[in-house]
Amino acid sequence: EVSADRGGLSKILVNCLHDGAYSLNYSIQQLDKASLVWICNPNNPTGTRIPQENIINILQRAKGMVVVDECNYEYLGETVVDLIDKYENLITSRSFSKNFGLAGLRLGFAISNPQNIEKLAAFGQYFRVNRMAEKAATKVLKYLDYYRKAWEKIKKVRDKFIREINELGFSAYNSQANFVLIEFKNKEETERVWKHLKEKDIYTLPGWENEFSGLDDQFIRFTIGEEWEMDRVVKVLSDYVKES
Repeated sequence: EVSADRGGLSKILVNCLHDGAYSLNYSIQQLDKASLVWICNPNNPTGTRIPQENIINILQRAKGMVVVDECNYEYLGETVVDLIDKYENLITSRSFSKNFGLAGLRLGFAISNPQNIEKLAAFGQYFRVNRMAEKAATKVLKYLDYYRKAWEKIKKVRDKFIREINELGFSAYNSQANFVLIEFKNKEETERVWKHLKEKDIYTLPGWENEFSGLDDQFIRFTIGEEWEMDRVVKVLSDYVKES
């Protein structure tokens, strides 16, 4: 969305949050107008999984290119890469930034058919990847077993956090990423919870500070940390509920 604004492109935003649930709602008219459809799977900021059959439906109906951003693929474990030979309008993107800890090096890649990759290459800079990024990526790929264990650990902590948050009476989205989005009753409750957390030195991303269109003041997003950190968040929220 930010890149579209910088490029002066018009955009059609599809709000997929409805009554405490996430669903990929769009119209045929919207697909007809779009020269590019951008899908994050799992979604950011909800962390929710988009079923492959939904993506296939879009690929079959879209008149333009479809980019499936899989930058959090490592937590979901599902991909549409195997559909590239079947759908000429499909491009998949991946990143080393989020789950390999190389955010500052700005390293990622696209997967598509040769024709699409050739077109993408024509728009890139001649020197696209710096030497430091190359060496760092080569190094981390030698330690995939370590990263896989870390991702599994985060997933277990995440699932436990979601379960305990819902048991407190809040509404946490079923995330398949390393963050969890919680929806509160109204803006007033969200502000009270956010201030209570901040007083305990727990810093989160509230709806009024994020850059996601359609995410209003009833939401707070939590990044999953160590188990003891998330246990502390639950304890602080539990105390808040008791005091309210």
